Amino acid sequence: MKFWQADLAIIGAACIWGLSFIFTRWGLDDCSPALFLLCRFAVALAVSLALFGRFLKGADRLTIRRGLILGFFMGTGYLLQTYSVNFTDVSRAAFIAAMTLPAIPLVSFILFRERIKKHNLAGVMLALVGLYLLLNPQFSGLKSGDIIALLSVPMWALYLIYMNVYTEGRDGFDFTACLLILQFIGAIPLALLTVIIFESGLIAPLHPDLGQGLSLTWSFTTGLLFCALLASIGIVFIQTACQKYTTPLQAMLCFQFEPVTATVAAVLILGEEVGLTAALGAGIIIAGVLTSELGGLMAAKKQEANQPL
Repeated sequence: MKFWQADLAIIGAACIWGLSFIFTRWGLDDCSPALFLLCRFAVALAVSLALFGRFLKGADRLTIRRGLILGFFMGTGYLLQTYSVNFTDVSRAAFIAAMTLPAIPLVSFILFRERIKKHNLAGVMLALVGLYLLLNPQFSGLKSGDIIALLSVPMWALYLIYMNVYTEGRDGFDFTACLLILQFIGAIPLALLTVIIFESGLIAPLHPDLGQGLSLTWSFTTGLLFCALLASIGIVFIQTACQKYTTPLQAMLCFQFEPVTATVAAVLILGEEVGLTAALGAGIIIAGVLTSELGGLMAAKKQEANQPL
């Protein structure tokens, strides 16, 4: 697979992810956040096992361990993101998630001591300015969901970084299918534990919405099926199969179609309003993303041009 084919596939996944914010909001109308996520992962795991379960037989210990680790990162990111959508606007949660790209160089430096390049640092600073404007310069518009969305950013950065590390040099449909299933297995325990502790009545809920249980309504069923089948199986399969052909930064650049799709859908479907300051902040976040990634592409081309023939 060529890198541009992988990028197009990831862009398609990003658009599905953006739409999933709307379906998640619908699902949360009749279900508490962690319980919705638990149902989402359970359905995704059941369907994945039915379709690809036979590929688990040949999994070695290293693949199993790596799949479960990726599942933990993914599950934590989705858990925080699902809670954030419950307590803030869809458009705000989506654009805060865009902070993952400029966070990747910082996380890579902490983990692997990779040097932060100037264009990456510039992208990070621009993204921080955009986030400041998005949340309102006086922070009077700061919502609890915004903070929860911010906490998900390092989890997504870890997920994207280790997805590349764990899939590099591993080809074949059997490996992709096996890793897909293992990720859902790794994601379920945290969601289950959160349901037991915070949403089962074991302790008093921190917010009334967290203890509302489950109602089998049209909105819940529609939200669950979209998120479980398309936004879980579809996205995770595309990432697992395609991200090895690109880089974490390039993949996250493609995922910037996610906040754009989510915002357009939120305005058209949910009737959310995006103010001028917030729109400016969102635009600066995208500018930071482009600065980080395009700077890297220019540096790579310059390095190629300076290599002797």
